[in-house]
Amino acid sequence: MMFTGGSHYKKLTSANSGSGRRGPRKHAEGKSRPSRQTPKAIMVHRNYEGSLGSNSTTSLLKSNSSIESDEDDFQRTRGREITRRRGAVKHQRVHEVKGHKFLAKFFRQPTFCAFCKDFLWGFCKQGYQCQACQTAVHKRCHDKLLGKCPESGRESESTIYLRERFKIDLPHRFKIHTFMSPTFCDHCGSLLYGIYKQGLKCEGSTETRDSPTSNPANNPALALDSNEVLEEYSHSSTFASFQKSGRITPPATTIPRFRKYGVEDFNFLKVLGKGSFGKVLLAELKNTEYYYAIKCLKKDVVLEDDDVECTLIERKVLALATKHPYLCHLLCTFQTESHLFFVMEYLNGGDLMFHIQKSGRFPEAQARFYGAEIVSGLKFLHNKGIVYRDLKLDNILLDFDGHVRIADFGMCKLQIFLDRMADTFCGTPDYMAPEIIKGQHYNQCVDWWSFGVLLYEMLLGQSPFSGCDEDELFWSICNEKPVIPRFLSQEASAVLQLFLEKDGNKRLGNRFCPAGDIQDQPFFKPIQWDKLEARLLEPPFKPNLQHPLDTQYFDKTFTAEKAKLTPIEQNILQSMDQTQFQGFSYTNPNATDK
Repeated sequence: MMFTGGSHYKKLTSANSGSGRRGPRKHAEGKSRPSRQTPKAIMVHRNYEGSLGSNSTTSLLKSNSSIESDEDDFQRTRGREITRRRGAVKHQRVHEVKGHKFLAKFFRQPTFCAFCKDFLWGFCKQGYQCQACQTAVHKRCHDKLLGKCPESGRESESTIYLRERFKIDLPHRFKIHTFMSPTFCDHCGSLLYGIYKQGLKCEGSTETRDSPTSNPANNPALALDSNEVLEEYSHSSTFASFQKSGRITPPATTIPRFRKYGVEDFNFLKVLGKGSFGKVLLAELKNTEYYYAIKCLKKDVVLEDDDVECTLIERKVLALATKHPYLCHLLCTFQTESHLFFVMEYLNGGDLMFHIQKSGRFPEAQARFYGAEIVSGLKFLHNKGIVYRDLKLDNILLDFDGHVRIADFGMCKLQIFLDRMADTFCGTPDYMAPEIIKGQHYNQCVDWWSFGVLLYEMLLGQSPFSGCDEDELFWSICNEKPVIPRFLSQEASAVLQLFLEKDGNKRLGNRFCPAGDIQDQPFFKPIQWDKLEARLLEPPFKPNLQHPLDTQYFDKTFTAEKAKLTPIEQNILQSMDQTQFQGFSYTNPNATDK
């Protein structure tokens, strides 16, 4: 989403089919590397529980009774389904070292070497992994290990370290947990991939306020009462005006004057989201009732991940987006010695992922409405030669009136016209089109595949493709057909099949698609497109806000934190090349009052 995603917040997840957050995966144009967390609680992949048994596989039951029972069966079984033919397997060479049985492996998510503690980076098969204990090492390090293979995670180096660290040897009480930031398995060292309920966390460890895995929102001592809300916004002109008039003013869509702005012009009020890239803060322009969302990027992270070009592209697309009603609008940008700042409209309705997790799935009319507004936004970008490449629930937000806004343009590719194609492997795994996975050249058609996945999730509350890891997920995307349950209308089923067509030339949205244009499909027949383009249609849901600065539609894990910038060490600041950020500061002339 605008607040936790994009090329700056890259949780390199794979794809269990749950409905949690998924971060983008990007090669070549921007190398993503989330910073490692060192939690006090024990966290492991779900398949390690008690060595932890294997996940059961259930087949999808199809009832021939009523539509209602068919819907129940779908909801109960779809997420666990793995039904596919298995091809021939060629055994790899096994390297035996001190009992370890190492196989060459391509690590699709960031993984640490058990010997030198560095990341396993590179293309193809970057390192080895033991079949027995899952220890991951560089190829150059595998013969340097001193310890024998424990044949399980129980006596592995990390487990022994943690046991000594806490001075306890009690059975773990694992519970399925959703991690809100990139977290690494204490058993094998790899990222706990997935977007929702990515792994297991031991409840036996004592969480304190200093624990990085503690959730401040769950601490009763941190719960805000009305007096604390008053104190929190005591310096806010917007909140003071609300107390006097009782009127909730919408977030500002313009900035007062066309001039250069700086960090000293704003009061930071709330944290809306955060990641390895930095934070998104709710801020107010001093001595005014103008309030915005400000995306703050750490320069050292941008330089380290080689994301300078992506950052400039995002600024360019955001400025262009001001001309369309269903894209997030940029008001200005500025920088300090340590951070880059994007001042954008505050979209206080939250993202669609938040609402899907709350409601399970959307009614067909609501999904159609949101889908039509997204189609309008995507067509605008495509007509400008832009491939979006990161369409997902997290990046679709609702504004003050309940209309859709597409946000986070860090993955965009520009100047894709006619026969010019892109070839970068990037995006969020669950939403990747088959042509990206296969390494083929592609154009804007990949966005219509992602839209088909998103529409499927809005209608059904589940992902159309699933797998135990990224390899199985990618195989499923390229080879399997999504299950369309019978309780969906004929029109919805037909449009999903057209969007999830594996041949990009035949996919709905392509100008050569035999089914015609998206707007002509029976599913979108109730939409009055001329009124939709003019924002004259009534949204099916409008955020119910208690006051102008209300953040109820954002994750309490973030909003409970103190709104302040993370400082960067002085030696890092001195080593940074500031010339790469020349010309970043900008004020949008199309978004100023005077």
